[in-house]
Amino acid sequence: MDLLGELPGSHTCITLFNPLTTELPMIPRRCLAAPLKILSLTTLLSCSTSDLSDSHSPADESATLKQALTLIEKADDSSGSKAASYLVQAARMLLAESKFGRAGELINRIERPINLPPSIKIAYAQLQADLAIARDDTSAALRWLTGSLVRDLKADDPAAPELYSTLGDLHRERNSIAAAVASYALAAKTLNHPKLTQNIEALWQLLLSLEATELEQLAGEANSYELRGWIELARVYRADESNIRSQLNAIERWRSIWTSHTAAQVLPSDLAALRSLWDSRPRKIALLLPLKQTAGIAIQEGFFSAYYESLEISREVPTVSTYDTTMLADIEPIYQQAIDEGAELIIGPLSKSMVNQLAAKESLPVPTLALNYAESARQSPQNLYQFGLAPADEISQVLNLAWARGYRNAALIAPDAPDYRRLRSAFSVDWQRRGGSVVSSATYGETNDYSTVIKNLLAIDASEDRLRKLRGLLPRNNIEFIPRRRQDIDFIFLVANARQARLIKPTLAFYFAANVPVFALPSVFDGFSKSTGNRDLEGIWFADVPWLLEDGSLKQKINRELRTAPGSSQRLRALGVDSFRLYPRLNQMTNWDNAEVLGATGTLTLSETRRIHRSLDFAQFQNGTVKRHRVLLPPFLPDLNH
Repeated sequence: MDLLGELPGSHTCITLFNPLTTELPMIPRRCLAAPLKILSLTTLLSCSTSDLSDSHSPADESATLKQALTLIEKADDSSGSKAASYLVQAARMLLAESKFGRAGELINRIERPINLPPSIKIAYAQLQADLAIARDDTSAALRWLTGSLVRDLKADDPAAPELYSTLGDLHRERNSIAAAVASYALAAKTLNHPKLTQNIEALWQLLLSLEATELEQLAGEANSYELRGWIELARVYRADESNIRSQLNAIERWRSIWTSHTAAQVLPSDLAALRSLWDSRPRKIALLLPLKQTAGIAIQEGFFSAYYESLEISREVPTVSTYDTTMLADIEPIYQQAIDEGAELIIGPLSKSMVNQLAAKESLPVPTLALNYAESARQSPQNLYQFGLAPADEISQVLNLAWARGYRNAALIAPDAPDYRRLRSAFSVDWQRRGGSVVSSATYGETNDYSTVIKNLLAIDASEDRLRKLRGLLPRNNIEFIPRRRQDIDFIFLVANARQARLIKPTLAFYFAANVPVFALPSVFDGFSKSTGNRDLEGIWFADVPWLLEDGSLKQKINRELRTAPGSSQRLRALGVDSFRLYPRLNQMTNWDNAEVLGATGTLTLSETRRIHRSLDFAQFQNGTVKRHRVLLPPFLPDLNH
């Protein structure tokens, strides 16, 4: 408790308050202008015991209170910039103790802050911004940190790192990526600042969230050595992300050019750790695949294409031994053979039943990257990593898009085959878990006429039944009739290959559902983006692997030297490419927080159960071609993968 007051004659102006409480009674100006009278610290503490925070001991509160009161007393005994400096210091102290109301009262006693010396103006603006942030008013905070009070701030000013760091946080919260990057780059210039690492990591993660075209645009707009250097570092890192050795070479070339840059002395943590990651890579790999099956052949093609691409960069490639699992039912003998022959990492098997066998073991002697997922995700050996083209990833991401667009009532079209029963169930469970409804579903078999299927889905057949009943009741046959489809379907989820979808989509349009959005699994795309048949798929959305949606150099080389493959084989080739590129990165994905690998099959992340999940790219059929879209989904969407 504090006592402010003066005794002019017989009139007493006394206001009792605790400078550390959140709220302060309104104090008349004439009282604020009076000399400050301080009671003893013991008396103050005894008066305000009930106002003290439970999170601090009395000794802590005494120290804070004593310092705040001393500064307030000095402010009342001073004037001009000196008084303002004392009030800013006291308010900052109270703000640190979460006494926002009292801090605001003190800072608002300062009049005409524009006339203060630069250092106090900047401290005043920073304090006002922090108070605005405490009120969740980011717009006000941005105004304080970009207004006239900070216009003269120099990049080497001691207050600059804190101010620019706060500004970066605010821009990032508002998803203003370019502005956030520029602010963090300014904040990171001061090497001895306590928040240096935090600012560098925030800046780096934002840069990595941008696509190549966005980085290029940002580079063109960069107006400082620091900012341009960070952007160039991100560009060379991303350009060689498929190969750690290549990344290390690119970083060294960058450092030889940007010798005075902050990152030349302090690299982001994931870049700094690349060297140890490379040095600890496996030197001998065993590849277990069904080499007499189409799927195994496609994966092997992708694997060795990535292998030879790496060999062109450096001779430091692992020794690879290949084992054929085509006719095997039990994985144990061939797995043990690979171990006995010195394998430090095993990639495979592909068969789900064999992955189940590995998942049932208590332990595995070496890290194993299985190319499928076990039936149960609950328990598996610590050395078992599971990676494949899981439909659950594909379903979940398409439904994320549908949910983000406000759709809630779904209809499903899928094959009637037993193999698709689990997929149909996965769709329904996923959608209903979000809060959506599956209002209609229809299945189909081997056919070229989907009229009956679509009429059943859209309840056109019910409309026609009503017509037949009406004609049976009325003594005339010239009843005008236009069938109507059901109106409660927000979107249709389609499970079909390209040939089937080219018949289903026009049939939907024929039965009055041309305007109903259609979302599909990747199987709807056969890999030929400019096929004339794509016009029959107009408007369909799907999520697919980047390998299929872009013509990268390695993909072009495989198609030239081997053969052009359909979409299903291309996806398996991409799986093979990633299985090789992941071999030195499993430790990275295991031990680094939020580690991501940009792969041919998507952006890859590792779950706590060591299952690798893929974030796919969205695409849509437009005017006979496949157009890739970058879609930013709201962060609140549920993560329902596996």
